[in-house]
Amino acid sequence: MRWLEYLPDGRCVVTGSRDGTVRVWNLESGKQEGTSTKHEGEISGLAVTWGGTKIISSGCNGKIKTWDVELHKLVKEWSHPESCPMISISPDDRLVAVGTKNMGIYTVEGIRVNHSIKVGVIVWLMCFSPNGNKLACRTEDGISVYNVASGTVILGLGGDRVFDVLWSHDSRLFASDGSTIHCWNSDTGKQIGHPWRGHISIICSLSLSPDGSILASTSWDTAVHFRNATTGDPIGRLQHDKGVNTVRFSPSGEFVVSTGWDGKIYVWRVPWLNSVTHQVASPFNCVLTPALICRFKQDNLP
Repeated sequence: MRWLEYLPDGRCVVTGSRDGTVRVWNLESGKQEGTSTKHEGEISGLAVTWGGTKIISSGCNGKIKTWDVELHKLVKEWSHPESCPMISISPDDRLVAVGTKNMGIYTVEGIRVNHSIKVGVIVWLMCFSPNGNKLACRTEDGISVYNVASGTVILGLGGDRVFDVLWSHDSRLFASDGSTIHCWNSDTGKQIGHPWRGHISIICSLSLSPDGSILASTSWDTAVHFRNATTGDPIGRLQHDKGVNTVRFSPSGEFVVSTGWDGKIYVWRVPWLNSVTHQVASPFNCVLTPALICRFKQDNLP
């Protein structure tokens, strides 16, 4: 399973799989809600509107589809001229960035607005800044940050094997690179502090708690690490049996959901919510045990 997003009520998550299906899962029962919605081919991107009423997914055939969360049905479809486009929704639910080498800026209704953002290389992930003014793109060359209004590049940060980027709530840019996490000033491009180490393999997903205090990271090394988002000090970790693809904090910050190479969805209660303000530095091999709330698997889930 490649794509995973929480719905704002915290009760359900949305998944996108290689078989082209988009599904809504109830985390209390572990069962699917409604019917599956499907692309003609593999899904290349998935996003949920901040209001939680719509799911927007992109397919490798360039089709962009908008699904109604409550009705579980397709309400809008349009096309982007590139195959396998990534997507990101602005925090005000007004704009959708879509593209692979050229980012088209659309309304959520699929109407093209303004200009294209010409990246020139393949974009593997992108995300709007919290204020909606900037768009960070993770490319094969590293990370580029663009001004959404003008389409001009603001920053270019090199780096090999960058798998994820994440804006902090104050618009400072976090970037994972190899087995370390780098923090960057999004205005100057200067690195903030030293790289945060601990994973022994490639970092592939980052998530920030709703209050901005805890950063979670996943890796092919089978672990999810939790850190103080200000200092980088380790707080604890949870362990999968196999590599971990994605991690997401719940809207309340009380839970995290993670997915692994075993095709399962894991729901964990986070035991460190109140620990950040009084924590002491601990070695990365310190393991705190979160409560596993539930674990479920879809048949043939990729």
